[in-house]
Amino acid sequence: MKFEKSRRLYESARRVIPSGVTSCMRAFQKPVPLFIDYGAGSRLFDVDGNEYIDYAMAHGPLILGHCHPRIVKAIEKQLHRGSTFGCQHELEGRVAAKMLQVLPWADRVVFSNTGTEAVQVALRLARASTGRNLVIKFEADYHGWVDSILVGHRHKEPLRAASNSPKMLATGGQSPSVLQDVLVLPWNDREALERTFKELGDRVAAVITEPMQCNLASILPQPGFLQLLRDLTARHRAALIFDEVITGFRLAAGGGAEYFGVRPDLAVLGKALAGGYPLSAVAGPESLLSPVETGKVLHFGTFNGNPIAMAAAEATLEVLLDPSEDVYGRMHRLGSRLLQGLQALPSSDLPILVQGVPTCFHLLFTSQKAIVNYRGFLAYDIARTRLWVEDALLEGIFQMGDARWYVSGAHTDEDIAATLEKAERALARLGSKTELFQKTG
Repeated sequence: MKFEKSRRLYESARRVIPSGVTSCMRAFQKPVPLFIDYGAGSRLFDVDGNEYIDYAMAHGPLILGHCHPRIVKAIEKQLHRGSTFGCQHELEGRVAAKMLQVLPWADRVVFSNTGTEAVQVALRLARASTGRNLVIKFEADYHGWVDSILVGHRHKEPLRAASNSPKMLATGGQSPSVLQDVLVLPWNDREALERTFKELGDRVAAVITEPMQCNLASILPQPGFLQLLRDLTARHRAALIFDEVITGFRLAAGGGAEYFGVRPDLAVLGKALAGGYPLSAVAGPESLLSPVETGKVLHFGTFNGNPIAMAAAEATLEVLLDPSEDVYGRMHRLGSRLLQGLQALPSSDLPILVQGVPTCFHLLFTSQKAIVNYRGFLAYDIARTRLWVEDALLEGIFQMGDARWYVSGAHTDEDIAATLEKAERALARLGSKTELFQKTG
C-alpha cells in the first residue's frame, strides 16, 4: 500500500494544526495518520485509493456502517427543513420515546452532543440528588476529557487500593483541586470497593463505570462485580452511573444494563445512538432527572437536540429495533465468528489474547489467559501490538490504534472470511519481524 497523499496532507496539516490531527489519539497511527476520502458500508477508502475493511467504525459510532441508506435519507430530508433552530422540534420527543422502549428502568432522557458533556450532566444530577460531592471511578476508565473526571487515566503504577494522589492527574494544565472530589479504585477488586464504602459510603454521590472496560482491553466485569456495585450504591443511597457511551446500543438494544442484567440509576449514552452523528444522552428515572425540570440543575447547550443528529438517531433506532432486520443477531453471529477465528490463527511463538464480546473486543499480545484489571493491562506487549496494528493495516484491516475491533451491522460473512485471511498474513509477517529481531538483537 502507498500513502504518499496522506503523508503530504499530514505534513501540510502540521503547519496549521498541532500534531496535524484534531484528536490526540489519531497522532499515533502508523505508518502515517491516514486521510480518508470516503466510507461505504463496512469499507473505508483513503485519499491514496487504499481500501480497508473497517473495524474501527469511527471509534464506535457507526453501528450500521458508513452511509447507511436509511440514515442518509433521513438526514437529506431534514436538511431541507433546517439544520438547527434553537427551539424544540418533534424529533426530540420521538427519539426519546424510542430510547425508553429499550431502557425499561428509565422514564426520562436529556440530550447533549458528546459523551464528555453527558457525563458531566450525569455527575451533576447525582450530586444534586444526594447532596454529596465524592465520585468513585475505576482506574483507566475514560469518561471524557474535562478536568473533573479525567483522573486515574493511564497512570504508570497500577493501584492496590483507593487513591486520589496527584499521580492520578492525567494531563498538563489539569487543576489538582479535582482530586478532592474523585476517588480512583482498581477495577474488579471487590475488597477495595467494599472497604471504601465502609469507610466513606456516606460521602459518595456516585459510582461511575463502564459496564465493561471497552477502552481498556475490553475487560469484562468478573461475576458478581456489577451486582456488588448495585448493592453498595443502593445501600448507601449513592447513584450508580453506567457510562454506556460505547456499550449503549452496541452490546444489546438495552446496552450493558441489558447484557449484564444489572440496572443503573443513570446511563450515559452516545456514539452508536445516532449512527455516526454527534448526539449523547442521559437516561434515568424521573426522580433523578426532575431537577432539570425544576431548574435546580442547569442543562445548557445550543446544539442539544440538533435536528440533523436527531434525524440520524431516529433512523438508526428504527433499524436497530426492527425485528425483521435482526441487526443484533447478525452482529453477534459475525462477531463471534471473527473473534473465534482470530483466536484460532496460527501464531508461532507469538502469544495472542483476544478478549471481549462479539461486537467489541481487543487483540493483544500477551501470555496472560485473560486481562482482568489495569495491572494486567500494563503487562501486555504494547510494542508488538502496535506493530500488529500496522501490519494488519497494510493488509487492508482497519482497527483502532489500541487493537480494538468493532463489528457493525454492515459487516458480512464475506468480510469476516477476507479479514481472517488478511489477519493470518499480517500475523505471519509480524512473526517474521520478531524472528529477525531475535536473530539480530
